Amino acid sequence: MNKPLPTFALQAGRRPSPLSLQNVLLAIVVAVTCVPLSATAAADVAGTTATSTSQSEASWTSGGVSEEGREEMRQVASRYNVHVMFSEQRGSYLAGIPFTVVRLASGKEQQIVSAVSEGPLLYLKLAPGAYRIAAEVDGVWQKQQVRVGAGGSPARVSFVFRGK
Repeated sequence: MNKPLPTFALQAGRRPSPLSLQNVLLAIVVAVTCVPLSATAAADVAGTTATSTSQSEASWTSGGVSEEGREEMRQVASRYNVHVMFSEQRGSYLAGIPFTVVRLASGKEQQIVSAVSEGPLLYLKLAPGAYRIAAEVDGVWQKQQVRVGAGGSPARVSFVFRGK
């Protein structure tokens, strides 16, 4: 009934084939190369902070899901002139919120950002002017207008959605 488990020990006098040694070395190289990528991905998930790529008229960052994420957002808040928060009526914060930013200039509307906020806090750096920010939860879009000045305190916008 008790069968011995297979062992992978080398038998005396036998050398591993070069092919298997190459495969082992290749596996080690691949594993070592991927470790920093996994650590970076884990750090991104832990902080849940997303940052815009260089968009011509706006930059943004979002996050704040965890306590560490909220602290990261507090540290960068002064770099952004519009602070947006997403929550439910009952007070729960929301994450994964699609949003758009449209510049309103002399009768023309120009969408400058369309993305997803990874956390309840979204910070935008926009040129002075008038904008419409829209956010969607459960198929319902809310829109708010905001005017960004040349300096001073950041504009604050809150999107409060009805919970189910």
